[in-house]
Amino acid sequence: MSSFSVIDRRGVVIGLIAAPAAALFPAMAMAMARAQRAVGDAIAEAPIAGFPHAIIYRLAGPARRLPTIVILPGAEGGDGAGRRFGPILARLGYATISLPYYSQAWGEHAPPPQFPDLPGSFVDIRVDQLARLRVALKNDHGLDLDRLGLFAGSKGAEFALIAASRYPWIRSVVAYAPSDLVWEGWGLETFEAEGTRSSFSFEGKPLPFMPYRGFSEGLLAGPAADLRAIHENGRADHPEREATACIPVERYRGALMLVAGDRDRLWNSGRMARSIVAARHAAGLKTEALIYPDAGHDLAGGSAEPREDPRGGGSPIANAQARADAWPKVVAFLKRSLRP
Repeated sequence: MSSFSVIDRRGVVIGLIAAPAAALFPAMAMAMARAQRAVGDAIAEAPIAGFPHAIIYRLAGPARRLPTIVILPGAEGGDGAGRRFGPILARLGYATISLPYYSQAWGEHAPPPQFPDLPGSFVDIRVDQLARLRVALKNDHGLDLDRLGLFAGSKGAEFALIAASRYPWIRSVVAYAPSDLVWEGWGLETFEAEGTRSSFSFEGKPLPFMPYRGFSEGLLAGPAADLRAIHENGRADHPEREATACIPVERYRGALMLVAGDRDRLWNSGRMARSIVAARHAAGLKTEALIYPDAGHDLAGGSAEPREDPRGGGSPIANAQARADAWPKVVAFLKRSLRP
């Protein structure tokens, strides 16, 4: 037996129902069958002038205007998320843009950054680079920028929600393991200046942020660090900063899907997803949220194979079941919100 989610009228998962594995996820089975049929389709890749390491993925063949999805990676930085999901989403009928915006650089404490010419610290990342990207793409007649969505996870989801709250031309957002706040930034230059820098900026100004408690000590602790506690304790220490650090998701009028796990050990994405739903519900806005009680941080994609993720939390089986449940819903959501 496996399980699938039940969603209440606000779009929040409220429970799991057992179902025979053979009858489970017909939408996912259809999507996987389509992906298997399309696996031989050639993917065209093209760089984007002015955006180092950004790539457009789309099916090769006659040019046609395609709904466009920008992939924003998380704290891992680089282009891994784009290389993973760019071809997958392209085969589903989208022009997909991998947008590396950060490439972690810890000097002698870690291997060299993947892209040394990108910011190496997660500090004052420019949210407005999305507007510049949109301008750079306007002459590509194979892109329908009136149907533009964001596909993001973790810190990338934080980026996506900030952008969506500011740009009305963003039509659809999928946010895995999301945040309801702008958080403190980090990097080599903040190691001895904890609590002083924001993760994100907008039009040259750092955004108000929620500080951590004990981030520098957590770096020294390595894999033993309790990253969820570092976030939660910082939030508890600074209730006066909640209002200004909160991402104004109620300003975003487009379609939004959240995917989160209550056993996320990197940060409390289940709590933050519920906060986003509540803020938008109060503004009369619908949010589709899949919150899995036993899952952790590793929820992106459709793989139903259990895999270890000790730092991200959740059990391998619970995470695999959550991915298998969520992916066909994500695919259907993107089709509803971006395709005619």
